[in-house]
Amino acid sequence: MVTNGKIRISEAAKILGVSVPTLRNWEKSGKLRAERSVGKQRYYNLTDLQKFVVDVEGLGLIWATSAIPQELPREYYCESSDRFTTRVTRMGAELQRDGRFSGALDSLITLVASEIGDNSFAHNLGNWQDVLGMFFAYDLEKKIIVIADRGQGVKTTLLRVRPSLASDMEALKVAFTEIISGRNPEKRGNGLKVVLRVLESREVGLFYRSGIGVVTVPVEKPGYLTIGTADQNVRGMYCVIKF
Repeated sequence: MVTNGKIRISEAAKILGVSVPTLRNWEKSGKLRAERSVGKQRYYNLTDLQKFVVDVEGLGLIWATSAIPQELPREYYCESSDRFTTRVTRMGAELQRDGRFSGALDSLITLVASEIGDNSFAHNLGNWQDVLGMFFAYDLEKKIIVIADRGQGVKTTLLRVRPSLASDMEALKVAFTEIISGRNPEKRGNGLKVVLRVLESREVGLFYRSGIGVVTVPVEKPGYLTIGTADQNVRGMYCVIKF
């Protein structure tokens, strides 16, 4: 039964295609929280359930890799840096209100997202390949943030100051680990080093792709960075932050 957008656990299980015990386990693990009525019955917000079933990781990756980009829902599209700043600030406030992310973790997660998004806008200003702006989505229940753009990519950015770079993987290594300078157009690369310093300090993970290069930092291994390749090209940048 649905009342004022509130759904009991049996109906929520049907919507998500899982069992009632699975929903209870998800609540215990923090994957999907339930609220309680005065009579201590579990209930869920219909809007939260609808967001939960959206695969924002897949949606962002398709947008970042497709030859012809699909039109994004307004809630996932930031056409300007001002809109991105507004949305990431709102996300930070939600993290702060959420009791699971104490001990400055909420601020550090927000910092990582802000650095990646701000650098994307700063570098690609006037140089977007086809679509201005970025994909930005977050789901605090799933503990993920997804950011993507269809800009120039890390290698093209760094070739201006490191013309000897031979691959996307080499460019990502430089971007995350080597200080180049504090001046544009290298700003994006130095911003990624700020991100890595945060990842070294707390259990925040990152999956970052540009071109065919892939950077992975597992949540359970703070700061443990590996660089590999993918079989699919990302036109600009695609990343998933996990916490």
